[in-house]
Amino acid sequence: MMQTTQPTGSPLGILMRIAAIYLVVKGPKKLQTLLRMGIAFVATALLFMMTGAILRMGDPRAQGQIAGMVAMLVAVIAGWWHTRSLKRKDPTVPNQG
Repeated sequence: MMQTTQPTGSPLGILMRIAAIYLVVKGPKKLQTLLRMGIAFVATALLFMMTGAILRMGDPRAQGQIAGMVAMLVAVIAGWWHTRSLKRKDPTVPNQG
């Protein structure tokens, strides 16, 4: 049987996408934040998929979905960490010593 519609996204996945978009839009260095989040996403997804392929464990479709979810979580954490470190380095109020 052929599937005619796309499956709905999980609520956690939707929240992480919103968080990722927020971090990129609100961050001081948008392109750098997006690049770091992209690298974190790809590296984590590949790590999960490669280990699963080597071990040949479980359902590949479910494993891909889990890998995507974990990769999105890692990307959001990396983006948050990056924007947080930028805010620490670049204070908005200069010293008036």
